[in-house]
Amino acid sequence: MRRIAKFLSFSNVVACLALFIALGGTVYAAGKISGKQIKPSSLPGNRIKPKTIAPNRIKPRSLTARQVKPNSLTGAQIDQKTLTGISAAALANVQYESTTLELSWRTASATANCPAGSYAIGGGATLSNEDGGNVNSSGPSPLRTGWTASGYSYPESGVTMTVTAICVAVDKPGSSVTSSGAAPKPKYVSGG
Repeated sequence: MRRIAKFLSFSNVVACLALFIALGGTVYAAGKISGKQIKPSSLPGNRIKPKTIAPNRIKPRSLTARQVKPNSLTGAQIDQKTLTGISAAALANVQYESTTLELSWRTASATANCPAGSYAIGGGATLSNEDGGNVNSSGPSPLRTGWTASGYSYPESGVTMTVTAICVAVDKPGSSVTSSGAAPKPKYVSGG
């Protein structure tokens, strides 16, 4: 005991006590610090362990394309319903619908209608003999459910016009209703 008493001076006791408090405080702090006590923007990214932040902890619309590693997302990680316009996956279900009309010298029109639930994203009209007639107009039908074209032929030429619609089954953008009470019209791409 005398040997220990030789080393027990006031300064040694205070130094040992300070050491134990410092070490104990670090352990205490490690177990008691919460996210509320961390100042916003005070932690750099290299201080966060990979794969430790749950998706529900990320503020919606807070990430930009610059913060996503190139080629790190696959189609399985993207909710297609959140994409605007027509998603590429819908293009796997493209259907072509056509109708043929025999033309005369009077202007006539025909519509190639898409199947129910589908909308025209493109289309066009061709003549059986381009020297024997003319296509006046070609475009989506008013409700975008088909493709309409009009044309005429020169007398006695026997020209037919084939109207083709490129159709895709597309959900109407959102399920919202416009101020008029009607569902919004889907977007389309016109062609030929």
